Amino acid sequence: MTKMDEIKPAAPEAKETGETSVPDLPKPAARRSRVKWTRLLVVAAVLGVVAWLGTPWIIARFTQVHINDARIAASVVTVSSEVAGRVTELPVLVGDSVAAGTVLASIDQESSQPQLDAVIAKLAATDAQLSELENRKGMLTEQLAARREAANAGIAAAEANHEAALAVLQNTQTRHDRVVKLAEQNVSSQQSLDEVNAALATATQQERAAYAATEAARADLAIVEADAAQIAVLDSQIDSVRAGRVAIEAERRLKEIDLAHRTIDASFDGIVDATFVDVGEYVTPGTRLVMYHAPENVWIDANVKETEFSRLRVGSRASITVDAFPGRTFEGEVIGMGGAATSQLALLPSPNPSGNFTKVTQRLPIRVSIDADGVELRPGMMVEIYVDVAG
Repeated sequence: MTKMDEIKPAAPEAKETGETSVPDLPKPAARRSRVKWTRLLVVAAVLGVVAWLGTPWIIARFTQVHINDARIAASVVTVSSEVAGRVTELPVLVGDSVAAGTVLASIDQESSQPQLDAVIAKLAATDAQLSELENRKGMLTEQLAARREAANAGIAAAEANHEAALAVLQNTQTRHDRVVKLAEQNVSSQQSLDEVNAALATATQQERAAYAATEAARADLAIVEADAAQIAVLDSQIDSVRAGRVAIEAERRLKEIDLAHRTIDASFDGIVDATFVDVGEYVTPGTRLVMYHAPENVWIDANVKETEFSRLRVGSRASITVDAFPGRTFEGEVIGMGGAATSQLALLPSPNPSGNFTKVTQRLPIRVSIDADGVELRPGMMVEIYVDVAG
């Protein structure tokens, strides 16, 4: 056990050597100064980071309108059947790229083609009948023209003969009168008187015969003119056949349209978005078959808050990000602004019969173009828009 007398002598040695066992401590004032500067540096660094991160947000707050209720839109075309029948071919699948003219679907043509063939045969028979009537009309016209010419010639000849007969009759009558006077004076013989009487009778009969021939020639011409009425009858028949042909032609056109509608082709280059039927299904007019869209013709439909709507203008430039392509920014501009809030366009109205009312910020639709730059954007993709309103 250590005694107190043994410990005490050690104390003077420590004083002699000038050493101490307690370390020197920093002065309190210098330590507080370092802590203060450290805190100031941390606060300054934090403020710098906040300013660096917050300044763009503050600038964007006053120079841009941010819209996140936006989607890619396109002219999505739904192709429906225009005829009834069974689907015999559906060569496209969802996601397929189709060129204009590509067959999208085919519908049974088993009965349509024979019906068209029957109408075409009926049309050919009508054309043959029309041709026959027109040929008959042509032949009759030529025959009547020849008969009319002959009748006119007969009339002319008969009239000439009649004129000659009248001249002979007048001459004979003059001779007869002269011989009668001579016979009354006993200058002419009875034989001469008998001869002129006979000659006068003959001349009279000849004139009557010539007159009758003239009338007969005129009657022949009347018969020819009466036969000419057959042309009018033929014209009526031709008009009737032509009217029937117009109806048959219309029927043929309808059958051709029906047959053409049984093969459904793509009207533009596009991408198939959906198919609604399978091969073998029976469809009726109006049944949806295929839905597709043109990938190069896309835009953005967005809904902007009414409180920010007045800041937008048609033509305002916009920066666009697409959720499906992170890290990429597309350019566009506002190309249309809606005239009514989306709540007014809803299928189900939201009346307030109870009297309780909660004011909700309404949204109005706008349309924004987008430069896809070769990127295949699909309808319905979510996007975010930053519209520049600084100008």
